[in-house]
Amino acid sequence: MHVVILFIIFTCNFFAQNKINDWENSEIFGINKEEAHNTSIPFATVEQAKETDWAASPFYKTLNGKSKFNWVPKPADRPTDFYKPTFDISNWDEIPVPGNWQMYGYGIPIYVNVKYPFVVVNPPYIPHDNNPVGSYRRNFTIPKNWNGREIFINFNGVKSAFYIWVNGKKVGYSQGSMTPAEFNLTPYLKKGNNVLAVEVYRWSDGSYLEDQDMWRLSGIYRDVYLFSTPKLHIRDYFIKSNLDENYKDAQLEIDIELKNYSDEEFNNISIETLLFDDTRNQVGNKMSKSNVSVDENGTTKIELNQLISNPKNGQPKHLIFIK
Repeated sequence: MHVVILFIIFTCNFFAQNKINDWENSEIFGINKEEAHNTSIPFATVEQAKETDWAASPFYKTLNGKSKFNWVPKPADRPTDFYKPTFDISNWDEIPVPGNWQMYGYGIPIYVNVKYPFVVVNPPYIPHDNNPVGSYRRNFTIPKNWNGREIFINFNGVKSAFYIWVNGKKVGYSQGSMTPAEFNLTPYLKKGNNVLAVEVYRWSDGSYLEDQDMWRLSGIYRDVYLFSTPKLHIRDYFIKSNLDENYKDAQLEIDIELKNYSDEEFNNISIETLLFDDTRNQVGNKMSKSNVSVDENGTTKIELNQLISNPKNGQPKHLIFIK
């Protein structure tokens, strides 16, 4: 019995010592992230949607602005418990979001062409004595009219890898600094004040692939925002306009993915789409499909199409509605 116990302890210690960091694991690009999709924000009315001003939507909230901030030159020095709401950050500095922390005196910008900006130590590993970490914390509240809806956070760009916590609970991880990262926060939120914590690593294994002729900067450098959706939501869509051989008429095709975030099945759903030109005048006929069903916590894909005769140049706008 004593031999077995000693063996178990040795095995656990072995794996603990050899745990690979997510930001050095070439098989991990994200944890608990939403799948990529067409970026869009829900609106409450057709008139709001025609203006395409996200800030005017009652289901959009920016998280740009001042954030509490702590910077260290290497991961071993970072405040490991900062994501806990009880952790004292009163003596931390503030930094604007979006922004690169080098522009505010934390570390230095690096410009190189063909060389890596750090000492290569056997890819995909990163030097642990030269990988600055920025820790961000801020509070936020959820609008009352979002009750019963799904709530997401979107980071348009973070260099190079980051973890996110809400109210002390770990939500997920992301890397890929030139693409958005989206997380479903619904299970982590509460009424009133919520605490958002983000831990950003300057370098990750993705830095090997992102090496190119550019300035190397770090931080939450693009917009951050919340948005909410109904339980049944248009999660993704793909709009194609294929011109005929004479380049005169076009076949408008719309692929739509409906997502059900609830434990109840939806039946007899109708989908309607409208096409507007750049002067907000409707073009063509309304496209629709009825008697659509979506299983509980499931997805359904549908296709709509129509011929548009002699489309003019401009920036058309497509609106999709669920009834």
